[in-house]
Amino acid sequence: MAWLAPVLSLCRRQCVPACRRARHYSLRSVLSRFGAPVPPTAPAEPGPAAEWHGFARPDEYAWMQDPRRAACLREYLDAERRYADRAMRPTLRLQRALQKEMSRATEVDRPPPPVETRSGDHVYYVRSGADEAQLYCRRPVSGPGGEQVLLDAAAFAEAHGHDLQTLLVSDDHSAIGCLATRRDGAHAGTESGSLFLFSLSEDGATELQQTLEGVFSFVFGPGNTVYYTVLNGKLRAHKVRCHRAGQPQSQDVDIYTERDDECFVDITRTKDKRFHVVNSSTLDSSEVRVFSADGAAPPGLQLLRPRQRGVEYFVDHHGNEFVILTNSPPDDSARAPVACPLPFRLVRAPSSRPASESWTDMLHMPDGQRIEDVEIFRDYIMVSAKRHGRPEVIIHNRSSRENSRLPLPHSSGCVVRPEPNPQFDTSVVRLALSTPVHMGTVLEYDMGTLRQTRSWGATSLRIDAASYVVRHERVPVAQLQVPLTLVHHESVDLSTAPPTLVRVYGAYGVSLEPEFRLEDVPLLRRGWAIALAHVRGGGELGREWYAAGRGRNKINTVTDLLSCARLLLDRGWAAPERLAVTGVSAGGLAAGAALNMAPECFRAATLHVPFLDPLTAMLSPDLPLTGVETAEWGDPRASAADYAAIRAYAPYDCIVGPAATARRPAVLVTAGGRDQRVAAWQPAKWVARMRSRGGYSTPGARLVFVPRMDEGHFHSDGAGSIGAHSLRNAFLIAEVAAREGR
Repeated sequence: MAWLAPVLSLCRRQCVPACRRARHYSLRSVLSRFGAPVPPTAPAEPGPAAEWHGFARPDEYAWMQDPRRAACLREYLDAERRYADRAMRPTLRLQRALQKEMSRATEVDRPPPPVETRSGDHVYYVRSGADEAQLYCRRPVSGPGGEQVLLDAAAFAEAHGHDLQTLLVSDDHSAIGCLATRRDGAHAGTESGSLFLFSLSEDGATELQQTLEGVFSFVFGPGNTVYYTVLNGKLRAHKVRCHRAGQPQSQDVDIYTERDDECFVDITRTKDKRFHVVNSSTLDSSEVRVFSADGAAPPGLQLLRPRQRGVEYFVDHHGNEFVILTNSPPDDSARAPVACPLPFRLVRAPSSRPASESWTDMLHMPDGQRIEDVEIFRDYIMVSAKRHGRPEVIIHNRSSRENSRLPLPHSSGCVVRPEPNPQFDTSVVRLALSTPVHMGTVLEYDMGTLRQTRSWGATSLRIDAASYVVRHERVPVAQLQVPLTLVHHESVDLSTAPPTLVRVYGAYGVSLEPEFRLEDVPLLRRGWAIALAHVRGGGELGREWYAAGRGRNKINTVTDLLSCARLLLDRGWAAPERLAVTGVSAGGLAAGAALNMAPECFRAATLHVPFLDPLTAMLSPDLPLTGVETAEWGDPRASAADYAAIRAYAPYDCIVGPAATARRPAVLVTAGGRDQRVAAWQPAKWVARMRSRGGYSTPGARLVFVPRMDEGHFHSDGAGSIGAHSLRNAFLIAEVAAREGR
């Protein structure tokens, strides 16, 4: 890492006392070899307390955020990793057994055939090769000629040092675009990538023509043009650029620039390929511009509806009209922020007049039902919806204008997601279904007859779905009912308070779906119960449910989680010594806050890349994503009320020392050294403060911190994710077993 050299040199000059801790870490590591492992102690530098809105905010670990102290932070993270390795060494045999179980559980009985897309004279599809590498192929629709392998993902990675993310073929079939991210080096784990442009000949041969750098997403335009988005220094896609094949990237033209720090820009094409769509969106608003896919480049963009806080809309095109999914208010002239989000509905607008004053209603949903997604076909519109939290798939016949429902298996107690359905002129739709005990099923339906035509099921080894119970409960909270999903083997008697893991997320309007999770298989097989807390802040019950758990209402996410945990305890379905909680990213914030508020409820917790210091993040405008996320968390710099609201639940700010007799839950925390969303200093600061003032310096209190310096925010695929899951499960199993004296 040559780029660290100047930082390290600067650190040596400016923070010698902190860097001397490296020798202290090494000494503690040596001493721990002769007994129980000793956790490291991070340097605390109190300094003057910052003041916000009249509140003093001391932060003795603020140095971890300072780029000039990168070497010091790295020394501390390395020490934590060494301690974690020692602390988890007794579970290595269990981890290996868990990895083997999960690897076998991914075996597929009968994989579905590849999704095929007919374009021009060819059918395009992706299939697996002999070594499981993805092969991008095509074959003629008719006539002579067989399969042509256009690209081998493994060979591409070997040749270019990049992992393929997206592959698109130009409309005239003369070019292939491959968006890929670096797999090693200083830029590994970054969210933008390189766009490799290949020529494509009639015999399927490809040749690299050009590489564009710093690309986040792209689409082909007419002729030899490519439109792509780029990130700014805060990881916000803020520009759409036009590139002409063969010209230097320095000559590319900006066709749209978004200057609002909250907005994220994307470019797509309508499914009928007639229009390009530029969507500039925040977490709760949209502003869409369209331009003809056949027009001149650079194009002129047409705005459909100006941005309005609380109003979102998504655009596709069919025939001579745009089809728009929106929750806009009936009064189209209103532009004041919408305080209470409205239900989504489907509207249409003529191709020649797409602006919102021309929108007319096309499809409304009855009370208790809400639209989640829409897929356009030539003769049909597929609407993915939920009724009282349960999935429904509605087929709108464009000729008869009738709506019909597809018959779903498992009494609709499943998660339904559309598979890639790129073919526009077809009556067949493919859906993916999952439950907590069904690894995955792919179904094809004929939208004309509403009948299932084909299906492919993935079978998890040693998981008999019929032997498991999935039950849905309602947890009373004030005047509301918080949904809670419970999963366990039929032989498990809840009244005996089996080991139970509560999972939470509750942010960004994302639903915590009751779907198959590989990491839960070993726990379910060992008699655990899995509880999914569908707390406010998620999208399980619509936009209102989301709005009730964000911004100044965020504390509701945490109290909902605790209400779910206490219901399990009060009914005797769980016991504090066998109850654990887990959360990822923003879910880690909810779990971390719950540990501060009610540590007595839990025996253990696992927090993966957790967002534990939201107040510092939102007070730091120079950090990536801070501007984008004010709609989710609030703006504590500008608003004293927002500051106080975040301060009330922020895990890092709410750490208090326990009573002398209090039991502290065992906690496993992970972080990614290349995480661009939740920087490693966030969990590092929380761990350091928990050790110093949160009761984790006492004998018997377990806090294990695992920084993975080569990983980003998301689990790596394959063996990497299975390894992370096995570590989590081994920690949970060992901690519950230790508490029970086994």
